[in-house]
Amino acid sequence: MLNLLVIDDDDACLDDIELLLKDKYKIFKADNSKKGIDILKKENISILILNLKLSDSDGLDILKQVHEEVDPNLPIIIVSDKNDVDTVVKAIRLGARDYIHRGISVDLLHQKIISSIEKRTISLQLKTLKDSQERQYDYFVCKSKAMQNVDFEITKIARSNADVLLLGETGAGKDVIAYEIYKRSTRRDKLFVEVSLNSLSDTLIESELFGYEKGAFSGADTTKAGKFEAANGGTIYLPEISDISEKIQAKLLSFMQYKEISKVGPGNAKKIKLDVRLIMASNKDLWQLVKEGKLREDFYYRINVTKLNVPPLRKRRDGIESLSDYFLDIILRKHNKKGITFSQTLIDVMRKYEWYGNIRELKNSIESAVVLCDDDAVLTLNDFPNLTPPPVQDTANDSSFQAAMIKAKYEYIIKLLSETNHNKTQAAVKAGLSRQGLLNIMKELGIQ
Repeated sequence: MLNLLVIDDDDACLDDIELLLKDKYKIFKADNSKKGIDILKKENISILILNLKLSDSDGLDILKQVHEEVDPNLPIIIVSDKNDVDTVVKAIRLGARDYIHRGISVDLLHQKIISSIEKRTISLQLKTLKDSQERQYDYFVCKSKAMQNVDFEITKIARSNADVLLLGETGAGKDVIAYEIYKRSTRRDKLFVEVSLNSLSDTLIESELFGYEKGAFSGADTTKAGKFEAANGGTIYLPEISDISEKIQAKLLSFMQYKEISKVGPGNAKKIKLDVRLIMASNKDLWQLVKEGKLREDFYYRINVTKLNVPPLRKRRDGIESLSDYFLDIILRKHNKKGITFSQTLIDVMRKYEWYGNIRELKNSIESAVVLCDDDAVLTLNDFPNLTPPPVQDTANDSSFQAAMIKAKYEYIIKLLSETNHNKTQAAVKAGLSRQGLLNIMKELGIQ
C-alpha cells in the first residue's frame, strides 16, 4: 500500500480525504507545513496532496521546499479554489503534477493520484535509460548441447522472481544469459539495468544504486533516486559481484532479505520498499574468496541459492560454427561489408582451438579478420594468426623433430593460459618462467 500525505489546515478536508482513500493508501496528515515537511523526511511518501492556502505559509513556497530539500521527483497534487487560476498555473510551472478543487469525487481523485505516480515512474525510468550507457546485447545462440541445457535452465529460472547468480569464465556470455532471463520473465516490460561496479568507489556505488539525500556529501545539492528505485518492478544486473566491498555486500544482503533500501544521507535515512530482481555474476571461485576473508559468508549463502553455470566456449565446441556465423552476420552489417564467408578448414580449426578468451575472443577475432579483408572474401587460417602456431620453415636446418618441438611448446603455452584464465603472471609461475620470459615465448610462437 502506497503512502499518501495530505498537508491542509482544514480539518474537515483532511478527514474527508482520509475517509475517501484509506482503503487504497496509507494516509498521513499534517495541519501545517512544518509537520508536513517532517513527515516527508521520515516516511517514504509516494504522493503529496497540498493545499496552497495554508494559514502558516505559502503553498508555493512549500512546493519549492519539497522539491529542493526532499525529493525533486515527488508527485504533488495541489488543492485550490476554482477561481484561483493564476496560482494553479504558477504551481504547475514549479513542478506540481496536477490540481484538484474541493468536493472532487473519490474516483477522479484516485485517477489523478495514479496518473501522477505513473508519470513519476516513467520520468525516473527515462532518466535511468539516458544516464545508463545502453548496450545492444547479443542474441542468445544455443545450438550446442551444453547451451541447450542452459536454455532449459533459463526458462525455469525466468518463471520465478528469485535473485540469480551466474557463474562462468570471463567472456563466456554471462551478460547475454542475464538479459535472456529478463526477456523471458514477467518483468520483461519493465527496465533491465546493468550496473558495472568494479570501476566505481564505494561511495559512488552506494549512491548510484540506492540514491542519495540532499546534503549527503559535497555536491549533493538535491535528493536523487538511484538505479534500484528507478528500476522498481524490473531487473538489475550486477556483473562481477565478487569485486564489491564488505560494506556494499551488507547493503545488498539487506535488500535481498527485506526488499527495501535507504538512500545515502545524514542520520537515519527512511526505508523505501521496492520490487527489484537481482541478477548477479562472477568469474571467480566465491567460496575461495570467503575463505580468504574477501567475501562475507552470509552474503555468499544468500546469493548462492539460485545459480546457473555458464560453460566456457571450449566446452561447447559443437556450437562454435553457429556462433561464428551469427557474429559474422552482425559484424558485416556493422562495417557495411558483404559476401564474406568462412572456409571449412577454418571452421574445423575453430572447433579445436581452446578459446581461452571465450566468446569475446571469438567475436573480436572475427571482427579483426573482417575489417582487414575485402567483400566476397573467403576467410582462412591466414586471417586468424592466433589459431595456429607459426609454420616451420622448410630449410636444411629444420626437421620433423623441430616441428614437433614447436607444436608441443605451442600447445603447452596455450594449455597454461587456459588453466590460468589467460593470467600471464600465473602462467609464467606455473611454467617456472619470468613473466617477460613467457611473453617472449608467446611472441616467438605468434600467440596473442
